Amino acid sequence: MMPMQEVPIRRCANPISLVHVPKSTRAVLCIHGYTGYPGELALPAKRLHEAGFDVFVPRLPGHGTNGEDFLRSTRESWLSCARNSYEDLAKRYDRVSLVGHSMGGAIAAILSATYDAGPCVLYAPALSIPALKPLALHVFGLFAKRKKVAWKSDPRYRFFDERDADDDAFLGSEYWSWLYIPQLKALLSIVKEAASSIGRTHNDILVITGGLDVTVGSDVGPMVVEQGKGKNNWIHLPDATHLIPYDIDDRSREDAMERTVAWMRWDD
Repeated sequence: MMPMQEVPIRRCANPISLVHVPKSTRAVLCIHGYTGYPGELALPAKRLHEAGFDVFVPRLPGHGTNGEDFLRSTRESWLSCARNSYEDLAKRYDRVSLVGHSMGGAIAAILSATYDAGPCVLYAPALSIPALKPLALHVFGLFAKRKKVAWKSDPRYRFFDERDADDDAFLGSEYWSWLYIPQLKALLSIVKEAASSIGRTHNDILVITGGLDVTVGSDVGPMVVEQGKGKNNWIHLPDATHLIPYDIDDRSREDAMERTVAWMRWDD
């Protein structure tokens, strides 16, 4: 059997490692979202590194490459990547904290219920996605693996990663222009597991949501505060979108970054 050819990774999707010399005793594992890529968390990674943390943003399998590669990825491959990254850091650092965006926030919640993690910040965590309907996914999945949808680049968004000029257009054509049915089913499974995991979390979790978010349900903040066992908090930014780590609203984005660093450092 011929080996599978390695799929090129877009420059903005390369994993991020920001390590001090000598290395810090504290690490932060940042997890990007569904159809996202590590560069989406470049800004919080930079701010946390400046605050004294060593910061790592792995690339979830199937992300930041192309649509065919994405179709080969699975729920378990995404979760295994996050688990392996956490376990590796836990062997090398005194404390490992978590940052997650969207599906990455859901994965961070699952990890928080599994490991003795440090403080956690969740940006628009996918603990509730009202538009994701199991029956509709099942019916459409009988006929196709993916469905074309409208997408166009929005020049209002600023990026804080290292990238090539055509990265956004390429990833838009490969990911955000399609609904991938098997992967949406995998996402729904992660959403359900994460929501059921919140009651088993004991670390301190900060949830940040946006008033202009049309993806994640408005109940995710109260869900974490009411069900989590740690000293949790919820911040709602009325002018923020779903894409908080690189939001088009400068004030909301900067507020989220300041609160992220403060939350990670409050028990120092």
